Amino acid sequence: MIKRIILAAALAAALPGAALAGQCEDDIAKIDKALASMQLTPDERAQLKDMREQAQKLCNAGNVQEGLDVASEAKAMLNIE
Repeated sequence: MIKRIILAAALAAALPGAALAGQCEDDIAKIDKALASMQLTPDERAQLKDMREQAQKLCNAGNVQEGLDVASEAKAMLNIE
């Protein structure tokens, strides 16, 4: 009985992290699409690519909220949601 409670609690704690990780993937894909289609100066493109890589690394390292924050800033610079 106790094992089931612990397992249920662990699963419930993991679900929000998985949802945020999926959001990271969605945001990175949106940034990639915008970078491929938008006219940007070389400096803007370099900065946004760097931000995209930083967001990806943060998300992959488990710092999902920080990764989402960086991705959100990049999306704002690209005027995308």
